[in-house]
Order: sequence, then C-alpha cells, then structure tokens
Amino acid sequence: MKDNIVLRWTLSAVLILVIVIGSYSVYAKYAEPSTSEHAGHDGEQKTTDSSDTKDNEKHDDGHGDHGEDQGDVSKNSDITPTLHFENNLIHIELKDKEGNPVEELEINHEKLMHLIIVNDDLQQYYHLHPENKGKGVFAIQHELKDGHYKAFVDIKPKDKNYVVQPLSFEAGNGDAHGGHETIKPDAAFTKTVNGHTVTMSPNIFKSNKEIVLDFDLKNVKPEAYLGALGHVVILDEGGDKYVHVHPLSETDTKFATKFDQPGIYKIWGEFKINGKVNVYPFVVEVK
Repeated sequence: MKDNIVLRWTLSAVLILVIVIGSYSVYAKYAEPSTSEHAGHDGEQKTTDSSDTKDNEKHDDGHGDHGEDQGDVSKNSDITPTLHFENNLIHIELKDKEGNPVEELEINHEKLMHLIIVNDDLQQYYHLHPENKGKGVFAIQHELKDGHYKAFVDIKPKDKNYVVQPLSFEAGNGDAHGGHETIKPDAAFTKTVNGHTVTMSPNIFKSNKEIVLDFDLKNVKPEAYLGALGHVVILDEGGDKYVHVHPLSETDTKFATKFDQPGIYKIWGEFKINGKVNVYPFVVEVK
C-alpha cells in the first residue's frame, strides 16, 4: 500500500516537472524573440533618430541660412520706390503696397538712404545720399550726362520686407551713341586713383562660394567713411543684381561676399583718403 502511494507521488512529481519544462520551452520560444525584436526596434529607432538629427544639423549649418535668404529675396517687396529725374533733380518716393508713403526707416551706415546710380556700360558710378523731405519723399541735386541709367535705392525700412531692384531712367535725351560694348574682366587688380594705389585679391572667383575681397591700400589707412573703413558695391554686367557689402570688422578692409551665378561682375571699392572718397573699379569673371 505504502509502495503504491510512493509510486503515485513519484509519477505526479515527474508529470509536474515535465509540464513545467514544457511550459518554459514554449515561453522561451516565443518570449525571447519578442524581446530581441523589441531591442532591435529600439536600436533602429535610435539610429534613425541620430541620422535624422545629423542630417538636420548638416542642413542647418550648410544650407539653412542660405535657403532662408533666397526665400526672402524671392518675396515681393513691401515697398515700391519710384524715381523721377528732371533738371538735375533726383526725386524719389517710397510707397507701400496700399500706396501709403513709407516714412519709418532705420539709419544704415549713418544715412537713411544710399542711392547708387550707374550708366548702361557701368563706366559712370555715383554713390549719393538724398535728403529726407518727409512723407516718403527724398531728393537731391546731381548733374548727370545724357544717357540711360539705373538707380538702386538702398534703404532699411522698419518692420517691412524690402528688396533692392534697379530703377531705369533717362537723363537729357538719353544716349545719342547707341549701345555700348560689354565690360571685360581686368587682367590685373591694381588701380591708382588720385595718386593712391589699391590692390584687390583674390584673382580667381568661383560661384556659390564665400569670397573675402581684400583691399591692400599700400600702408595707407583709410579714414572712417559712413561708419566704416570702406564700402563695396557689386553689380553683374547687366546692372540687375545688386550687392552692397560692408567690412568684416572695424579695423580692416576685408569684405565677405558670394556670387550666386557665374558671369562678369563689376566691383567698386570706396575708401576715404586725405578727406576725399576714392572709388576703385574692378571687373572680374566668376566661373
């Protein structure tokens, strides 16, 4: 009798052990891959997030600002300037999209307005500062030879988007000589004006790459002019793309810029020496 009881207990124990082992095997078969898949999913997610973060960082560092600038340029300007020239009087009106006069301008390099004027062949260049007459009107007396001109109204309005665009106008009877020859790149970048020589570097220009224009004034330190040691204006050969560049610092004559497209460009460097502003023109080819 006792032997039968022991046998039954032994068989029961073996049966329970078999059930436990079988249950654990089933759990191991399905639970462990699930845990492994979950870990793998986390790993892939982290890798993906890390990659996305790096891509975003690369985008912001390499193209974010440039893309934003391009977006601003493509927008329609909130301000439309108009220019009228008669009897050597340059008259400019600034109006917003609703036709209201624009009066709130910020001072930019000591002036409310910088007016750049060039003729068709980019041989005549003027940097003027019209007087504020109020209610969005600016005016200045300045003699111009007969011919076709383009003007660039350079202002910094408060709380409004503004893109400088060329304004075409005629002085006198226009240009009696007809068309002009296209400008040609300079072979050397050294110019002498009023007895003072300036050399510009570099001598190789590539598009879509930041370039630092370095003007060597041959041991002559220019005087402060409009809040800086110099100013640089750049136009493409068609006189349509306008860039006004200021020095990188208050102590040197280096100017950082970038040419978006290959082509021929003219650069005017302005420096005040012995109380007189000298303008040094250079024609470059950007490849």
